[in-house]
Amino acid sequence: MTAPDASDDPSSASTTKSLEERYFITALSRGLDVLACFRPGDRALSNQQIAERCGLPKSTVTRIVFTLLQRGYLVSADNGNGYALGTATLALGSTMLARMDIRQFARPLMHELSEFASATLALGVRDRLSIIYTEVARSTATLALTLQVGSRVPLATSAIGRAYLAMASDRERTAVLRAAEDFDDAAVQAIRAGRERGARDVREYGCATSFGEWQKDVNGIAVAFRSSGPYSTLALNCGGPASSLSKEFLLDEVRPRLIRLADALQSSGLS
Repeated sequence: MTAPDASDDPSSASTTKSLEERYFITALSRGLDVLACFRPGDRALSNQQIAERCGLPKSTVTRIVFTLLQRGYLVSADNGNGYALGTATLALGSTMLARMDIRQFARPLMHELSEFASATLALGVRDRLSIIYTEVARSTATLALTLQVGSRVPLATSAIGRAYLAMASDRERTAVLRAAEDFDDAAVQAIRAGRERGARDVREYGCATSFGEWQKDVNGIAVAFRSSGPYSTLALNCGGPASSLSKEFLLDEVRPRLIRLADALQSSGLS
């Protein structure tokens, strides 16, 4: 007799969930949440600020912070008021970036387009409900955006986030929705709206757009593409101040060049 297929078992979904719960380490997850709550503009955060961002009791944050201090992932701020990311986190990020060969291939191509558009180009990967920039090319124009490698932009309202959502596999989209559910219904609805907008834009323009929706004075377009590496979907954007980068210029002049650049990155086979 043939063994029953697990997919036909109505309890298989609950079994998978119970296995996930069994292997999930809550304390480790909370520690990672503490590290992830730091933003590029933060010089230091207090226990109270960390607790508010992570939705954790202050007493729990105190214990996590103490542990991270001992391991070098956090350090005390110079003025003694709060904590900053330590060099141990830098080592982790540097290792990840060093493995992304596509960055070296993309850099001169991105710089060329950034100068043509007098704009900022960025290559990014998803982390929870954000896109993290892994490579940035900035025009020498004084009005170019000053975002850096490591900057985060939201999935739902940015062009690069919408491009990712439109291209992402069902598995990736499921992961995004799960991450959104950890916040609230508003986050879930925002992600769904961003995905719908991105898909509609891609059908109409061949790229995703955001004209004053991420930041009211910023315009941008973006394209996502497949990678053979651990980040199966990457995204590439071009953006800048609306005063110098109009919707018409982005769609008429920059869009075909950005699409060709994304095609070249995908065809490179690098990750």
